[in-house]
Amino acid sequence: MLTQSQRFRPAIEWPQAARVVVSPPYSKEPVMIRCARSIASLFVAVFCTQAFATAPDTVDASDQWQFAITPYLWLPNVSGTLRFSLPGGGADASTGPYDYLQHLQFVIMLQGEARKGDWSLFADSIYLDFGRHDSSVNATNGLLGGGDTQRSAETTFRGVLVQLGGGRTVLHGTWGNVDAIVGMRYLGVRSTLDASFTASSNSGTTVSPEIHASGEQNIFDGFAGVRGHVLVTDDGRWYVPYYIDVGGGSSRFTWQAMTGVGYAMKWGDVSLTYRYLAFYGSSDQLVQTLRFNGPSVNVTIRF
Repeated sequence: MLTQSQRFRPAIEWPQAARVVVSPPYSKEPVMIRCARSIASLFVAVFCTQAFATAPDTVDASDQWQFAITPYLWLPNVSGTLRFSLPGGGADASTGPYDYLQHLQFVIMLQGEARKGDWSLFADSIYLDFGRHDSSVNATNGLLGGGDTQRSAETTFRGVLVQLGGGRTVLHGTWGNVDAIVGMRYLGVRSTLDASFTASSNSGTTVSPEIHASGEQNIFDGFAGVRGHVLVTDDGRWYVPYYIDVGGGSSRFTWQAMTGVGYAMKWGDVSLTYRYLAFYGSSDQLVQTLRFNGPSVNVTIRF
């Protein structure tokens, strides 16, 4: 007779290690689930790979627009010859070289630059207003006879210079860079002449004529050249900037050159340079020759 514990014991006992769960003879559900999971995993992997592949790399500062503004003080000697039209002839007033600060009444000087990668745009503007200064005047076409002698002459000069250009870096390395540049330079000039003479005519008669004349001219010149800098120290802080261009248009010929020394800091640069700018006109223009040359102190702010 069975005891109470034997009555509820299973007729067959499977060993613990041999117990299995018996599934139905055939079912598509586990296979479909596995396939679905595999497809989903593959999709996620492809999506993540594409996302990381198209994610932007670390931003390169050279691929972003960079801007700079440079207020500066240029202290050149100014010299040249201005031709004034007069009834029956003309008068050439030769000015300078004279002290820039002694006669300067008002000045604005400002440069700007925008750069992205190898490409750059730049601008330069100057407004000058000089007071009266002594000049040497010669009459042309025998206006006052063959024995003309100067007694006194004064001229005034106002000028606006605007320069716009663009460039592309053609050479660069650990030593510095070279940019090829092209652009347009505008010079607007307004000048007056007040002169008096003591003159003797061919017959020996002495006269004292006076001349009061004014003239203005707008000059548009295209130019091409190079600019850049050469590093002096390994850390790139000390460098030598340089600039040169040549051109022409309204004037017969114009050219400009600059070099000096600069020091770079986190916020910008400070430089001391020497700059030369010249215009050469034709015989019928107000500006026969005009030259500016002297040192310049420049402070560049970058952002």
